[in-house]
Amino acid sequence: MNTIKKKLILLFISVFLFLITLNIFKPIFTAKNLIFPYSINKFDIVTEYPLTWKYIKILYCITCFISIYLLTNSFQKYILIKKIKIPKKQKEEIIATDNKLNILLGFDEKNQNIYITEKSLYQNMLVTGTIGSR
Repeated sequence: MNTIKKKLILLFISVFLFLITLNIFKPIFTAKNLIFPYSINKFDIVTEYPLTWKYIKILYCITCFISIYLLTNSFQKYILIKKIKIPKKQKEEIIATDNKLNILLGFDEKNQNIYITEKSLYQNMLVTGTIGSR
């Protein structure tokens, strides 16, 4: 239910931005003539090729809405990624007196024991350290 609500809000925002964009470009859509002065032969696309001009406007509207929807969707995902998850507090030290197999690896900066658990022993592992760190 929550995802449907988010998608509807996203769709509403996209339609709103799309209508703003169409309002900005309204003079171009309602123009009676549109001359391309940079072509070899100057021509008016509205009067000479009305069907082509109609398809260009439809294609513009479709691609404009899709791009606005994708941009708002990516913006929404960017905000959701920024939520910081607080990790659960882990055990500070694994006690070696358990019935499980643990190997003492060494000590960390706080002088606490570091153990390799039994589950880790069945995996590929590489343990490195500086010279003299045991």
